[in-house]
Amino acid sequence: DRADGGGAADALGDLVADVCRVEVGEDKDIGLAMQRRLRRLCRADGLDKSGVEVGSGTTNADGSYAITLSAGAVAPFVVRAVRDDLTLVSVVPDASASTVNITPITNLIAARLSTSGDPAKLAQELQANPDLLSPVKVQGTVNEIVGMLQSLLDAVGASANPLTGAFAADGTGMDRALDSLSIVITPDTATSSHIEVAIKQAAGEGDAPLAVQFAAGSNATAVPSTVGTVDATKLIESGTTPLIADLMSRINACHKLPTADRVDSPNVVPAAAGTIKASACKSLFKNDDPTAYLNNGRLVGSSSVLNDWFSIFHDGGTNAVYDRAMYDFSRANGDLVISFRVTGADGAPVERALVATKATVDGKPELRITGNGYQYGGGVVAYQQMRTFVNKPEADYYSTGYAFFVPNNGQFAKVVVTSPKGNPLTLNPNAGSTLLSIGGSANSFLRLGRQFVNESAADPKDIDATLVFSSMRWTDAELAAIPQQSVWKFDYYLTGNGTTTPDATQHYRTRARALTIGELKLQSHATLSDEVITDIKAQTVSADVINMAGQAAIDVDWNVPTGALAPYNVTGFGRHYYSPPSFRSFDDSRNVKTTARAVVIPCANQGGADQHCAGGVYASGANLNSLHLRARDAFGRDFTHLYAFYRPVMP
Repeated sequence: DRADGGGAADALGDLVADVCRVEVGEDKDIGLAMQRRLRRLCRADGLDKSGVEVGSGTTNADGSYAITLSAGAVAPFVVRAVRDDLTLVSVVPDASASTVNITPITNLIAARLSTSGDPAKLAQELQANPDLLSPVKVQGTVNEIVGMLQSLLDAVGASANPLTGAFAADGTGMDRALDSLSIVITPDTATSSHIEVAIKQAAGEGDAPLAVQFAAGSNATAVPSTVGTVDATKLIESGTTPLIADLMSRINACHKLPTADRVDSPNVVPAAAGTIKASACKSLFKNDDPTAYLNNGRLVGSSSVLNDWFSIFHDGGTNAVYDRAMYDFSRANGDLVISFRVTGADGAPVERALVATKATVDGKPELRITGNGYQYGGGVVAYQQMRTFVNKPEADYYSTGYAFFVPNNGQFAKVVVTSPKGNPLTLNPNAGSTLLSIGGSANSFLRLGRQFVNESAADPKDIDATLVFSSMRWTDAELAAIPQQSVWKFDYYLTGNGTTTPDATQHYRTRARALTIGELKLQSHATLSDEVITDIKAQTVSADVINMAGQAAIDVDWNVPTGALAPYNVTGFGRHYYSPPSFRSFDDSRNVKTTARAVVIPCANQGGADQHCAGGVYASGANLNSLHLRARDAFGRDFTHLYAFYRPVMP
């Protein structure tokens, strides 16, 4: 799920390094040679200046195909490569070109040529203005993009024109440049887009990537003269991308084996790494040793604690497909961070990432899985929320910021998180919550930007005192200036540590920044079903909560409109009131397949002082006050649609 529908252009910048190459022959046939990252069926089409599709085709077994242009087709053309939810755009200003590439760079060129800044709209815009893709305009845009990227192109020895110059998909030259680029195009209004171009390379634990930002469309700003000074020794090594493809191939080979051939105790929980027996699976790990794997405090195994690479241990992992792998950046020790998609037996794709190290096997280089080596759990993601008040719709508002993920498992006295700007905040244990919470709240989401849906000038901070907001409301311009890959420092203080010296320090890097409010407004969201909404209203007529006492679970179902991201998690939030008069917040949660549209969430205590469940049902005094649906995009950004039952007092 790299992108969704017509909004695909904003999510593809650093996810598909070079999708397709389009050859334009003298007979006006367009041949498309598929490059290594697009092995499954791909479709390409060409649209002329009237917006009419003048040719299309699908790949052959070897990934190649041809498009025969319709009689009378007249340049300029917008050319698109499409597979599933992936779309990249390129342009053909006239018939003189013998080769036209379709890559994230050409997508960026298309964004700058687009009057809206959105490559997905370029074909439609060409209808209104046939001069939009004149040879002079196209060449001028190519020149400004090449100028900005010149230091990178020089570092990798790439001299070909990124729009029309042929190159090999072998991890060298222009192909290496594409592997080293993160290009993110994010529409923020119907007529403008934010753009960030960053260099993916080796970096220290706390180092931010080299990046520039600018805008396209109606609010276009000048393309920076340079992305900065690029050190070739810090870029991905030539020939690494084929190694990434080989790693995915070997992971798939492991999962093609019957479960009983993969592990000694199939479908048993818990099962540890030592039960992996197939050489095709053991050889995925550094030194053929899955027991040495450590990632955010987790080991290889099949229990809820030892849950990394769970698919190796059970039948649902058989024939799982790992694909769309790409290089994200290199850690200080040289290990590679690689993102990918895995589609299991249920057909639901999930975006994930792994850390791999280079090894020499039989005299040849190979990648092996190793993990990030971190002893404790943690993480930070860009977090966006649509907050719907079931009983007071005029209070509905958007908010955007960052959420922190440190398990509330009794290990920590506190965790101090330092933002990229050097501002600290403290995460503390909170009985009833699955995660450490910010300060004395029950929340792990820091809201920076926010706005009422009705566009009132008031600050939503004033109606939700129990939530965590920044003291000053961030503007869209301030949010857009945050780097896509921002680095956050986590200092861990274990239980009993009352000193100022942390027991451990770990750094986490976001894959994308928080959206601006303008960008968030363009997103659609999953919604609770009408039946659930009706039930909530019926049970909250005289109160702002649902009394859960004696009930065993929360039963929820929802809809996913076209263009919306499907939820991967559903959570119910509430408070448990007990004697002496007091309360503790709680949350009950279940991860779900993205193909699911319903879930039953059982009541479950989180340990410690949490007692909101008793005898398998909700205890007396346990009240539910909200439900939320959480989805995640291809960049690891979380989107939640939270339904609150209470009635806030409007300012």
